[in-house]
Amino acid sequence: MCSSDLTLWQPRDGYRFSIDPLLLVDFVAPPFGRVVDFCAGGGVVGLGLLTRDERAHATVIEIQPRLAALAQRNADDNGRGARADLVAAALRAALGDGGAAFDLAVANPPYRALEDGPASPVEEVAIAQHELRVSLPELAAAMRRVLKPAGRAALVYPAARLPALLAALDAAGLRPLRARFVHSRADEPANRVLVEAHKGARGPLVVEPPLIVRDAAGYTREAARILGEP
Repeated sequence: MCSSDLTLWQPRDGYRFSIDPLLLVDFVAPPFGRVVDFCAGGGVVGLGLLTRDERAHATVIEIQPRLAALAQRNADDNGRGARADLVAAALRAALGDGGAAFDLAVANPPYRALEDGPASPVEEVAIAQHELRVSLPELAAAMRRVLKPAGRAALVYPAARLPALLAALDAAGLRPLRARFVHSRADEPANRVLVEAHKGARGPLVVEPPLIVRDAAGYTREAARILGEP
């Protein structure tokens, strides 16, 4: 699959990424410095950020071996291997006791709580979509732990779970300062939200104008730009 300056491999069967990681890549403003991409799947977010900032370096973390291998392939095939470190490990073990070393932490994480209906019978999909291996509070705490003072955390998440996301970030000591709702169409409720939080910051949450993905003619101009569509 092609997006902007990247050509990305993903499984024919099993977990396949949606537009969510591409929306997150566009939402975060450079420069990025040292980036850690949690719950990375095929590495779309981390590698996408490297295309927007030639000085950035990404550590890409994915627990599932097949997806981690695809992230490595995507990094190498797109000429980003030298600027991307692949860590195939669970969240708790991925960074050990490395301390606060990153400027930016990003995640397109599992977004369904265990009580939100049955998980997919396909294990790879279930782990990617449901909080089977990592919970939202655990992810928020890990983001804060690895961030430098004044570092940023950015996530894409279901709009319906925004209260849970804001609560988890606040409990972890990450102050949400930006949010943007994503609507499939202008007359439909938001289905995703993009949130940026800062470590050690104060201030109000600024809700930016919504992002509308489709109109009567197809993709909106902004969505087409983000997705690399002509």
